[in-house]
Formats: sequence, C-alpha cells, structure tokens
Amino acid sequence: MATEEEPTVDVKLFVDKEKNKVLFAESGKEFVDVLFGFLTLPLGTVVRLLGKQSQVGCLDEIYKSVEELSNDFFRTEACKAMLLRPISTAAKQCCDLKVRVEDTKHREVYVCGHTSCCAKADGSFSSVPGAACKCGCLKFIVTDDLQVAPASTSLMLSLFKKFGVEDPSRLEQRMIQLSSVEMTNLLKRSLTSKQPLTGHCFDVAISNDVSALEMVLESLHPKQGNDAEHELDNVRIRVLRTNSSSLLYAEVNDDFVELLFGFLTVPLGSIIKTYGSWPSIGCIGNLYSSIDGSAKGCIREPCQCLLLSPKLGGSDKGKGYVKQGPQNFMVTDNLHVLPLSLENTIQVVCEAKIQSNDLAEKEFSLAKSQLTELLKAALVTPKALSSVLLPPKNKKKLPHLSSGLY
Repeated sequence: MATEEEPTVDVKLFVDKEKNKVLFAESGKEFVDVLFGFLTLPLGTVVRLLGKQSQVGCLDEIYKSVEELSNDFFRTEACKAMLLRPISTAAKQCCDLKVRVEDTKHREVYVCGHTSCCAKADGSFSSVPGAACKCGCLKFIVTDDLQVAPASTSLMLSLFKKFGVEDPSRLEQRMIQLSSVEMTNLLKRSLTSKQPLTGHCFDVAISNDVSALEMVLESLHPKQGNDAEHELDNVRIRVLRTNSSSLLYAEVNDDFVELLFGFLTVPLGSIIKTYGSWPSIGCIGNLYSSIDGSAKGCIREPCQCLLLSPKLGGSDKGKGYVKQGPQNFMVTDNLHVLPLSLENTIQVVCEAKIQSNDLAEKEFSLAKSQLTELLKAALVTPKALSSVLLPPKNKKKLPHLSSGLY
C-alpha cells in the first residue's frame, strides 16, 4: 500500500461480487492521464520499469543483452545508455502526472486556461492539453479491459446491458488509491492480461495464457505500407539447428543486432500503430483505440497525435547504436545477444544437451517482411527465431476480435 506522503490517484471500482470481477471503473482525468501515458513509453523503458520481468516475449532478454555487452560493442557509451533508458518525445507533454510511472525529468505541464479557475491556487495541472480541469469535474468510465470513454447515461445503460446487470444495487463499489508502484503493476497487467483491473483488485497472479499465445503466433503478418517499416535490405544469417528442426542460435552481424536493440526504443503506441493492435495477449491496444474513438472529444488534436504516433526523443539518428565492424554475434532463440565465440557456442550446445552429430548449419536470407515478423514475434513468444524461421506447417486464421466499448 502507498504511504501517506506518496501521491495517489483515486479510482472507484464497480465489482460483480458473485463472479469476483471488476466490470468497470469511474475516475477523474488523473487516472486516465496515466493510462494514456503508457502509450508513450518506449519498450526499453517498459522493461526497465518492470524490473526486466515484463513477461512480454523476448523483450527482457534483448534488454539484458544490452546491459551485459561491453561498451566496446557500442558506437559510444551514450548509445548503450540511450538503449537502456530511451525517452519518447511525447514524454514532455504526457508524463508529468500526479502519479508518475516513468522517472525521467524535464517535462511540460498544462494548467487550466480560464482566468477565473479556482484550481490554479493549488497548482493543479494536466498532461493532456485541452483536458477538462477539476473545476469542470469531467469523469471517465474505464472497463476492465481498459476501454476509456467519458461518463454518460447512455454508456452506463449500455454497460449494464453488456454485463447483464439487472439490479445495479447488487454491484459493490470499492474506492482504491493507486500509487506509482501500483500503476506500474497495472502497466504490466495491461501487457499480458485482458482483465488488469480485476487482476489488481483480487491480486490475481500474472501469467501468460499459452493457448492464446499460440493463436497469436499463427498470424505474424504486419500491416503493409506504414511508415514504421524498417528500410533494410535482405539480411543473411546462419542458423545452428538440430536434425529434429529445433533452433539453437543464429550467427548474425552488427546490422541484425542493431535492429534488435533499436526495437527497445520504439514506444508502445508506435507498436500498436504498426501492427494495428497489440500483438500479444494484453489489452493495452484498447487504450490506443479509445484515443481516436470513444475518448476522442476529450483530447486536443496536437496531443492526440503525440499519443497515436509517439516518437523517440534523444536518439542519434542515422548513425545507429552498435559499433560497425567485422565482429559477429550469436542470437539465441529468445533473442539474447552474445559475442560469437567458441566458449559461448559450446555453452549453448551443452545447455541444450545435443550431440554434435545431431547439429546442422543452415543459411537464411531474411526479407524486410520477415524482419518485421521477427519483431512482432519478439512481443509474443520467448522462441521468436523459431516462430519465424521454422513456422508451423498448418496455420489457422485468427477469429475476428471486436474491440468496441459498447
């Protein structure tokens, strides 16, 4: 629980006691500000905030690789630092909140523009330009799967109908206060669960749904023609695999490693924009769709653009992070990067308990579409290389999933 000195945001939960499920929550803009701020966080920042235990595909291993590699493998010491603590340009506008999840300093805030506003006396601010001040008392409804909309009678009735609430008096109301630690926990749940509010309320253990992950893996095709596609030529890699078609590691050059490490600098909102949804099984994609949907009228257009297309700030564009040269690397199936050496290769083979006569080397030429699939797989499975290079023979089509609030 938060201490008395620690800032918190108030959220009222409406709970179905019989099902032990949060149906929806009501809050002021402070809570919604923090939720929308999740979208501006680069993937590397997400991993760092979650203590390298994000449970999102291979992200933790990519981040650990950057940490463990010597500074000699990076173009400058600052390049390594930027990968470990990437900053989104939208952070200046969207992350100086009452409860701060990200700890980067130097941010801009917005105060109410009305000269008669009484809230200015206590220093009230908002991360979202144009958001209603507390003098206007704008309230939001947030569903368990993080769909956001301004409170209204029609929305209340539609939610009663959606959840089969015949007697609203039977719903239990719980007021909770969320600190930065608890909001960080909610961030983790939003990446890996469809019910983060219920999970927080009833302290449900965070675990990945294996069957749901398998369904996602069956479709690893990104949207075509968007501006986030990596402009790279085909990349050639050598893979050490077993005769039974399991993959141990890939031998790659600095360009491939640059692609993996650069992935840590991409904000969550840009990932959703690229693939059309959150590739893994969480529900943070609902926050993204709410910005241009059910909550659109509550966010001024300039800030809306920052949330829908957040970009990296502080990078050294055009020069890359990894030092170029003849040095090769090995990348394991879970995308952990190591310098290519006899010691490291033997260690991987020994850990896999494979006999040398059961090993075979194969060369692959990866097109841009496959590289993009690999990055998507990195968000879904700890076996990203295998899922792209050794795909299942019979892929099933994913069912159409509706993300509407009503």
